[in-house]
Amino acid sequence: MGTVPISVLGSRVLDRLEEDQPPNGPVFWNLSTEIYSGIVEAINDLTILVGRPNVSFNVPFTLAANTVWQSLPSGQFLITDIQGPSGGLRKVSLFSMDYVQASWDGSWENDVATEPRRWFPVGLTKFGIHPAVAVPITVILSCVPYPVTSPWPYDGTQTVPFHDEFFEAIEMYAAHYARLKETGLESEEAVTLFQQYMKMAERLTEIEDKKDSIFFSRSWGGRAGLNPIQKR
Repeated sequence: MGTVPISVLGSRVLDRLEEDQPPNGPVFWNLSTEIYSGIVEAINDLTILVGRPNVSFNVPFTLAANTVWQSLPSGQFLITDIQGPSGGLRKVSLFSMDYVQASWDGSWENDVATEPRRWFPVGLTKFGIHPAVAVPITVILSCVPYPVTSPWPYDGTQTVPFHDEFFEAIEMYAAHYARLKETGLESEEAVTLFQQYMKMAERLTEIEDKKDSIFFSRSWGGRAGLNPIQKR
């Protein structure tokens, strides 16, 4: 997790909104319920779009027996990988379980074995395994945790989990979040800020992909730059 509190970004968002700083302001927006809420929403949104920054490895989880449907552990936003007793489980989709069947049939929800072979996400609070386990067993999860777990309203001490390259995008989103409260040109400006935020989120995703330790590259295993030089 990062060490920069959201109050630092809150001050920058107020500057973007041309609002007075504490203790005399803000006047039009509430710092705790609007400005900080916009920042936290931006952090949550970037976590979905970029799939980072935090991944929890080696999270033990006990699978419930005799059911393919499982609940995500508390504090985790989504699962990226599952390691079973005999190795990694293959990630599939619920659609493929129903319509792209291989060694199972339409009654796959009733299949039971000593350990699962595959898993699939189900919304944001559930995931499935196949086959179900006859008795509870412990598997190891890799997850993206919730970036902010403090209860609302926020007091500004919550930390930003991203590194500083992401701060401008977060501030743009929070300013857009706040300006939607207004009408006319200010509201139109909010739409422009959101479009700029989306472009920046796309670029940050590309950068993070390049920084990953393992990624597919056309350069035969060598790390490609963000803007590869074309040779004639």
